[in-house]
Amino acid sequence: MEEFFGELERFGSEFIYPNRWIILPIIVVLIVGALAAAWRLRLYRPLIDHKYITAGIGIPLLAIAIPVGWYLLSPLWERSFLEEAAPEFDRSAVAATTPAATATSPPEAAADESTPTSTAETPAATAPATTAATAAATTAPAADGESEGGAQLVAFGQWQGSDDFHFARGDAFIIETEPGVYILRVENFSVRNGPDLFVYLSRNPDGWEEEAINLGDLKATDGAFNYEIPSDIDIDEFKSAVVWCRRFAVLFGHATLEVVTE
Repeated sequence: MEEFFGELERFGSEFIYPNRWIILPIIVVLIVGALAAAWRLRLYRPLIDHKYITAGIGIPLLAIAIPVGWYLLSPLWERSFLEEAAPEFDRSAVAATTPAATATSPPEAAADESTPTSTAETPAATAPATTAATAAATTAPAADGESEGGAQLVAFGQWQGSDDFHFARGDAFIIETEPGVYILRVENFSVRNGPDLFVYLSRNPDGWEEEAINLGDLKATDGAFNYEIPSDIDIDEFKSAVVWCRRFAVLFGHATLEVVTE
């Protein structure tokens, strides 16, 4: 069943969503035409004449369909925001390679989102927009390439969605907070929400792989936050950060990581 919903979700995001402005009017016309034909042919009469049977079948179907539909679809428009403190680190390498303004998702992606739900403290759209380059300009690098606190930038990248529907944007950093201790930091982050989303580190620079390391569930759809990286892995092997829907096996977004050279 999960594989079926996964394939259905991929079909919707890869075919229906990109062509939605063509498909939607066709569906509306077909529905209106079908209702008009049913009315003229009086196909509703058996439903009225056997109202107890109609109610006996219709009510249980609605009782099942509404909760299942809400469970599967509601995450797509629910939003949440989280802001966690960042360790101080030298951002000069990011400033040297990051344009002042970036766009890693379709312009209409943000417009497709509805008002954040009660779980959201602050909409990402109203949060101060700070690009990596702007942050770098306000952070003076230390002479040895590390911050005064000892944190060091190991790799960085920018988030991108897997398709027009699954948008993702923002910055990803691998930071060594102390010798041998690493975190994944995401900033200016926003991603399409969905059910059962988790953040992974992958050896595949283009995103998902079966052996990816699970860092934990997605903390929020928008904001800036950290993930601890297990100490028993070789950080140099991992080439991307990934947002993955575990239940339906769908890639939502990834950030290819570029290693900071000395």
